[in-house]
Amino acid sequence: MDREMRGDDAAGSFKRNEVERMKSVMQMKMFRTAAVLLCGAGLVVSAAVAQQDAAPPPPAGQQQGPPMGMGMGGRGAMDPQRHLEMMQKRLGLNDDQMTQVKAIFADGQAKMAALHQEQMTKMRAILTPDQQTKFDAMQARMKAHRGGMGPMGPMGGMGGNAPPPPAPAPAPQQ
Repeated sequence: MDREMRGDDAAGSFKRNEVERMKSVMQMKMFRTAAVLLCGAGLVVSAAVAQQDAAPPPPAGQQQGPPMGMGMGGRGAMDPQRHLEMMQKRLGLNDDQMTQVKAIFADGQAKMAALHQEQMTKMRAILTPDQQTKFDAMQARMKAHRGGMGPMGPMGGMGGNAPPPPAPAPAPQQ
């Protein structure tokens, strides 16, 4: 009789363990399902928020973003006249302010042209005569690629009117 009771105990224990294991499996499945649903809901909500925060599209025929020139790396400078018009339109600049902004743009362009010329002169100074020739050819190709414009796009003093780099100094004869 002792054996029978132990057998019943063992069978009952096995059934209890099996029931516990099945409960655990069911809980894991429910947890995974809840996690998947929660992630899906999060994605839907974030997409909805992103669409809600997006700026409305510009009216038909109106350019989005600033008009760009042919500057370095596709990030050309805005045409000063178009930039001025955009500022006047968006900020409501009066005539006096427009005159002052034009002067600021002109001053900035002149300073950029002088800085660029100074950089080119310093760079040429550290090059050998052979490197200077290659450098000049490289600069000419870049200028031609930009349509004759300077490195900053169609900007006043930089618009291809910058003086050419100084002529290379003759190499010392040995």
